[in-house]
Amino acid sequence: MLNTRLIRKLLKRLWQVLAALAHSSAQRLRILIFCLRRCVAKVHALPGHSTDSKSSTADPCCSGASNARCPQATLPLPLHHRITSTNTASGTQDVISSSIPPYAMPVPNAIPSNAPSITPRFVPFAANDVLRYENRPLVDKNRELGHIPALMRRFPNESCPWLDGDWRSYIHPEGALYLYNTSLKTFTEAIMDETTFHLLVGYVDELYDMVRAKSAGLEADDIELVVQLWPIEGEMTCQYYFADHTTRTLFWLHDSREATTKIFSGLRGVDDPSHIRFALESEYWTHCERYPNHQMNRVKLLKELREVVMHASAEIITSDMSLSPFDADELSRILELINHLRENAEDNDFPHSTCVIARFMHYFYRAKFFNFCGLPCARLDADRSVYEEGTGFHLLISPLSLVLEVMLFWAPQAHLKDIRRVWVDECINTPRWKDFNRNLMTEWTGITIYSTVMLAVDVSFLAVPNVNIGPSHSIGIIATYLSIIFITGSLIASVLLARQNQRYGFESADKAAEFLSNLTGTFFGVKALATVHSLPYAMLMWGMIYFAIGLLYNVFKSTTTAMLASIVGGCVVVIMFISWFIWAA
Repeated sequence: MLNTRLIRKLLKRLWQVLAALAHSSAQRLRILIFCLRRCVAKVHALPGHSTDSKSSTADPCCSGASNARCPQATLPLPLHHRITSTNTASGTQDVISSSIPPYAMPVPNAIPSNAPSITPRFVPFAANDVLRYENRPLVDKNRELGHIPALMRRFPNESCPWLDGDWRSYIHPEGALYLYNTSLKTFTEAIMDETTFHLLVGYVDELYDMVRAKSAGLEADDIELVVQLWPIEGEMTCQYYFADHTTRTLFWLHDSREATTKIFSGLRGVDDPSHIRFALESEYWTHCERYPNHQMNRVKLLKELREVVMHASAEIITSDMSLSPFDADELSRILELINHLRENAEDNDFPHSTCVIARFMHYFYRAKFFNFCGLPCARLDADRSVYEEGTGFHLLISPLSLVLEVMLFWAPQAHLKDIRRVWVDECINTPRWKDFNRNLMTEWTGITIYSTVMLAVDVSFLAVPNVNIGPSHSIGIIATYLSIIFITGSLIASVLLARQNQRYGFESADKAAEFLSNLTGTFFGVKALATVHSLPYAMLMWGMIYFAIGLLYNVFKSTTTAMLASIVGGCVVVIMFISWFIWAA
């Protein structure tokens, strides 16, 4: 028994070790295969390499298996001037200790002149696509420091000991570690190993060589580069974008439909350059939030942000159709936060203020892009569409929808109008989304109370002695049973929907937009959601109707003429008032 337990522990430990090795080596193996393919392609591309040649000269780039890239013998000059080092006492910059020897990357002495250069595949991408929050590495629980050494007073970050040259590691206010080249003004995430880093460094050199070849004139100090490596269809690609702090936009050296589609977020009718600028500027502010190293004029930015917030506050107070991405309470808190930020606006020692300003600016400029700001067709009311609404008639959906609306007392139509006030042109206004969910919660909570009361009334009605005198299959008893079934269904549906709304209804507008976008592509579209939302109300109404049928049947089957006349008169009056209300509504 003891041996069996020991063997199980050993097997479990072995499995953990193998899993850890596979997790850490997967990316290295993928990069190594990619490098070998490049070396083989370069050898086959040499003029002297053929099937009938007597000898073949080996490419010096393939001599070392650890080389991730074949760098040039003469290193290219940087396009940017070296910036002054920031204050290391601030705690935001974490320079690797000089006592750790840098990784010595083997560099070939020369590249043959007849060797063709293999250009890596560069893919433009957006600032929102930076892999910071996805695929985060996990902590190895087996690596622990047994004790804190005596007289330990320096605490360098040893997560990236292979950094060399002008590369430094920085800590974002959120806690993420990223890398920055102070001379090339290049950023990348620190989620990589040594081989990936040196491969990325080579790609950065290739990008700047391409800039010089195109004479793009990117020597300004206000231009930054962001790169990351990502495998696409088995091929390692270098995703990149440039950020221009002067124009507050992003730009690329290549055309890319994929990056354009992601930046536009599926918005249709985007063709004006002034309109595209708002999309690029919102991405620029995302870049500034992710990498807050640039020294900005915070005093001027805070004045601009304060003006935007004050105008949005006045608009949301005086109008129900405000386009602000924040509600009144949030705008008040933002204004209060701006007043605190103005106290240390002239100090650039800490990046926290830059992150806060950039995050708010991103939301406001994103709203301008979705509302076609600055164009003749600009959206001025939150519930007004900028497109021509389709009035198509579907042979199957339209009759089915009409039947459902009649069976559910036209409740889906009311809910559909509310959804369309929130989901305008497949865009969600965050304050309206929150109000929409609050109204749903209020409605379902009230229906839950009504259903509980009606359920008690139905059960009490069945307990009346005169009701149970007749046969069990009488119309009164059957109608009462149906009333109990519908009331119970209304109670269950309202409780489930209320719970679902509490868990997911108040999530971010991005997730709500994704959910509604998926519904739009279905057979019934958002009408299906409106129908589901109206189920508690409709089943409650059917429960009341069946209870009224059971009650009236038991009243009419045994009563005097005078009593019958008075009850009929009362029923007629009630039906007239209800019909009048339905007609007026």
